[in-house]
Amino acid sequence: MTSRTMTNQDIARIFYDIAAILELQDADPFRVRAYNQAATVIEGLIEEIPAIYHEDGLRGLEKIPGVGKELALKIEELVKTNDLKFYRTLKKEVPQGLLAVLEVEGIGPQKTKFVWKKFGVTTLKQLEHLCRGQKLQQQKGWGQKTVDNILRAIKLKQAFGARKPLGLIYPIAFGIKTALQKSGLINQIEIAGSLRRMKEDVGDIDILATSKHPQKIIKLFAALPEIKEIKAKGETKCTVFLKSGIDADLRVVSPDEFGAGLYYFTGSQQHNVRARELAITKGLTINEYGIFRGTAERHGKRVAARTEAAVFRALGLLYIPPELREDRGEFDAAKIRTLPHLIEDNDLQGDLHTHTSWSGDGHNTPLEMIRAAKAKGLHYIAVTDHSSPLGMLKGIKTHNIKKYINEIRSAAAKVKGIRVLVGAEVDILPDGRPYLPDGALKQLDFVVASVHTAFRQSREVMTKRVIRAIQNPYISAIGHLTARILGRREPTEVDVHEVFAAAKKYGVAMEINASWYRLDLNDVHCRAAKEVGVKLVMSTDSHDVDNFDFTFGIGTARRGWIEKKNVLNTLPYAQFVKAVRKSS
Repeated sequence: MTSRTMTNQDIARIFYDIAAILELQDADPFRVRAYNQAATVIEGLIEEIPAIYHEDGLRGLEKIPGVGKELALKIEELVKTNDLKFYRTLKKEVPQGLLAVLEVEGIGPQKTKFVWKKFGVTTLKQLEHLCRGQKLQQQKGWGQKTVDNILRAIKLKQAFGARKPLGLIYPIAFGIKTALQKSGLINQIEIAGSLRRMKEDVGDIDILATSKHPQKIIKLFAALPEIKEIKAKGETKCTVFLKSGIDADLRVVSPDEFGAGLYYFTGSQQHNVRARELAITKGLTINEYGIFRGTAERHGKRVAARTEAAVFRALGLLYIPPELREDRGEFDAAKIRTLPHLIEDNDLQGDLHTHTSWSGDGHNTPLEMIRAAKAKGLHYIAVTDHSSPLGMLKGIKTHNIKKYINEIRSAAAKVKGIRVLVGAEVDILPDGRPYLPDGALKQLDFVVASVHTAFRQSREVMTKRVIRAIQNPYISAIGHLTARILGRREPTEVDVHEVFAAAKKYGVAMEINASWYRLDLNDVHCRAAKEVGVKLVMSTDSHDVDNFDFTFGIGTARRGWIEKKNVLNTLPYAQFVKAVRKSS
């Protein structure tokens, strides 16, 4: 079989590292920007880079926005060899731990270079020690607030620990699954654990399989190119450490035990505890091998194990989807047959938060984005380019809004079969005003208001800030409410219940941002919004043509018990425009 090479996330991470090291070395800013922009595009691609290369070679790679011939050649080397000589050489030119320092939110390459050259900082521990002293605050450009923010970011990074964002590990896990399936030796195979439950952060990868040749499958698994170290290897189980920095377990089980094993290893731990308690009340015992009559010490006949459905029937329950298995009321709902009919990917008809080249960070023209949305199967799209004071190269301002509207409408007229709303993602200023004045906002069809600055306001101030934006009559939705970046930036302090109450009162929708690094609203917020009766929209926040992917937003929404009827952009276009709060 042909082994899968690097994932898009692997390649993007290498390019981000190269850009960071080059900036530490005061390299040409345009070269640094090229690597950063290419990395951003690559990590958002739906199609895997190796597939693009194998189909169309270097020419296919050069078609990727931001990837010229030089970068295409480097990607080719990565695809062919799982290695990049230039990257290996570059890493030797800076201390090994410095890349971890660079990943701390708020420090950046220039500050990293300063603490390295001035104080010899090359590790996170050294940076934390320096920040807790008094020397750094005495340096020009380093105030107490800056140091406190860096300490907070270090704490966040440490708290995240070995867990990785779902969006980074998901494609790796499914790549491994696909590689094993291609062997022809697998009968059944599923990913279990927190990945299957679509938890926003992942501690390890659990894979369960059945095969008539378990030892061959274990051998194949242990030889995959993603693997850095084999930690334990037996006839039916293998534990490895991946290059992505996470453990992966493969268990090959009997077909008669597959359902019970999948249920057990999917978890969560709290859910499994409740399942055992329920089994005991029925005179049963449950483990990874099945459900048996009797106690754990002296159990008798096995009554269910082959499928998960059989396990749930034996417990007297409706089937509980994996995303709900967190012991948050799913057992009671399953008993009385009130489980939600969870939203699915194909329920969505539109995308309401997208960016084009009009934004400083958009990579494609309006026409390209509209065509891509149609190709994705969407029936409508809101183009919501940035309107921000952040000094972006481009963006919507009062002086160019008419030109912007005309360009979007002109592009929309060229693509039949999809409706286009002309909108904006407007910054919520620190005092709660939208960056664009009402006279500009009222010209737009759909306005997303988001916090992009002043993240450290108090809970009271931030809550009032967002509510003031909600009260503006031209705001349609609030984007990524807490402004978090998974593993990098903490969520803002905001009273979500007060915000949801205001959103319901004024008819403003709350966004479930499906970007893998945001997932904001999170699952808990989704459920709270549903209980309040707030209108919801789900959006990709796509910045390029390959990023129209709702996968992780759907997973988050399902964890929050969200149904199709709770999300406005599951409606056909005519019904949607009647249901949404319009800005004009």
